[in-house]
Amino acid sequence: MKKLMFLLIFALCVAAAFAQNVKPYTVDLNSLSAVSDDKTLSFNKATKTFTVKANTNLEYGGSKSLYLWLNSLDISRYNIVRVKYSVPNEEDYGFILITDYDDDTLDWNKDKSTYCPSYLNEMVIPLKNGQKRLNGVCISATWNARSGNFVIESITLENEANPKLTDVRANDEPPVIDTAAKGSFDDSLIAWDFVKKLGVGLQFEVMFNSILSADCELEFGTEYTCVLDRPKPSKKEIHFIKEKGFKTLRVQFNPNPHMLDENYTIDPRFMKNLKQIVDFAIEEGMYVIVCGPANDFMSDEAWIKKVAEDIHYAGYTISQETKKESKAFIQAVWKQIVAALNNSYDEHLIFETLNEPTDRFHEHTFHEKTDCAVCKKDFALLNEYNQMIVDTIRASGGNNAKRFIMVEGLAGGCANITTNLFKLPKDKVKNRLILAVHNYPMSLPPWHRTYYTESIKKYFITDCFADLDKAFFSKKIPVYFSETGHGNRAVPIMEAINCMKDFMVEVSNPKRSCAVLLHDSHSKETFYFYDKWKLQWYDTEYIDTLIYGAEGKDFPLSADFIKKNEVKVPSIVGKNLLKAPVEIRGEEGGTALKGDLFVRSRPENYKLEFEVEKLSPEAEIYLAYNDYKLNWTEVMTRNNVKLLKGGSLDGARIKVKDNTVVVSIDNATSCEFETAGELYIQGEDIIIKSVKVIE
Repeated sequence: MKKLMFLLIFALCVAAAFAQNVKPYTVDLNSLSAVSDDKTLSFNKATKTFTVKANTNLEYGGSKSLYLWLNSLDISRYNIVRVKYSVPNEEDYGFILITDYDDDTLDWNKDKSTYCPSYLNEMVIPLKNGQKRLNGVCISATWNARSGNFVIESITLENEANPKLTDVRANDEPPVIDTAAKGSFDDSLIAWDFVKKLGVGLQFEVMFNSILSADCELEFGTEYTCVLDRPKPSKKEIHFIKEKGFKTLRVQFNPNPHMLDENYTIDPRFMKNLKQIVDFAIEEGMYVIVCGPANDFMSDEAWIKKVAEDIHYAGYTISQETKKESKAFIQAVWKQIVAALNNSYDEHLIFETLNEPTDRFHEHTFHEKTDCAVCKKDFALLNEYNQMIVDTIRASGGNNAKRFIMVEGLAGGCANITTNLFKLPKDKVKNRLILAVHNYPMSLPPWHRTYYTESIKKYFITDCFADLDKAFFSKKIPVYFSETGHGNRAVPIMEAINCMKDFMVEVSNPKRSCAVLLHDSHSKETFYFYDKWKLQWYDTEYIDTLIYGAEGKDFPLSADFIKKNEVKVPSIVGKNLLKAPVEIRGEEGGTALKGDLFVRSRPENYKLEFEVEKLSPEAEIYLAYNDYKLNWTEVMTRNNVKLLKGGSLDGARIKVKDNTVVVSIDNATSCEFETAGELYIQGEDIIIKSVKVIE
């Protein structure tokens, strides 16, 4: 046994000695082209600097790369790639190094690519096991970068015994602590007066999109924001926002993919990034809302897998099943936030408990019901979490002991804070709590609407404010809409402006203490109100409507703008609303008509005419819709809806007798399914050939 052990040790020593004697292979960067074919990336051989061409408008995954052919280099003697580099400008991102193995079965991103973040200056990357040859290396700017510089000193292939591979998440920096012993704070302020100072705010979502970290095939560390098609946040960007007239910045932070250990210790680099944004905004004289984490991603399979397998990932839900872990996570996060942000900040810094907290695995997520046993428990649990957060903030002392705190209800919904199931936390300080609520009158599923209607105004504006008056404003408790707006790629701008005018009339009512914040996103498909690279505003008439409305004024739109953007809806009377006949065999099948079809395109009261073919004596038609609270509503049970021709009623179902069925629809019923979204046409053993609106 001793002899075998000696031979094993001897063999290992020989292997180690051999490894040390393998001469590194240095990639000749001078062989790179000076510029890529599309001129998006250039290389200065004298300074070893790579420059991304400013304002390139390439889509995700565009070129911005230079390829160095290595003639199928034999790499069997090497086990690592070492890259030495630097990113001179703090505002720039790193780059992607692609080791192009001679193996067509490998995925370009997952198997060949490695991101080199700007906060490191060396990467030690393992060569993939079993790969013998390297076609070349490719140096690419990160996917969405439009500009920037990085320097690569060297790329070498090496054979190193027990190499220390780079973990882009590894960090031995100390936690971020606000060391100011004391700081100024206007103790005379009360929440009712304070909210009126906040003006119009803007969402700053750069610290928010944790889900991308789970979806990405590459490890970006704390620089995952580089996939958002935006530069790193800068003071210049914050100044640009302030100059437009925004007074408040809301920073949603999700540290959930930036944990260092099982105690939910947040990566200090992430905390420094958050603190820098807060500093930029306060230096501009703005108010800053730092909002606690969301749990949007907890229903995503990729995220759940990451949480289960990777120490860096964590999350929470509002659920009794996950209470222990969720409560520990939330408290740990808030303890670190209040330690990093305290006496250095006066009343211009505001905390918000959580962002749209929900029970992600429950069927009523975002549509909570007060008569549901599970929802009732969720209400109670969030009350407990909100109380814990307030207590944690106050216990940190200093300015946090008196700081203004915004408190959200389940899903951020108005109905979820005006119910008696919601409890405002108890606070040691008087008049420093503010209710936070989200309201998107037209823009979010399942209520996404193209046209602004009186029903939308009633359900999502008038009724909402009436409930807030009763629950809070009448008691001198202020309410802050920490998210609102319209998807500027989905809602016609005049419809959005008309809706926002009515909304701001309610907000600016002098009997209330209320303010709003416009939701802006990284996604150009939804809420995207300015170009983050060029710093140019989109839809300024909409933004100005909001800013003027906060002061109780109307922004004057030009006649040309109104003429160009006014939406004209053609009549649908007499037209077949089906694209093709709908066949229902047994009870299988059916269709739905979009509610938008009926807005401003039909008489106030009208008839629906169905041309049908019976497939059996059991032929039926069944009409229904979900109302705006997602309650299933049967059309034929409505008081002012009548079957005029073609059959008989059996409860809510029409027993079809003839080939033409006519139903009268009153305006109130039509408004409901228009607002809710769809009119469902179902039934049994029937072919519906056409559906028409007739006088």
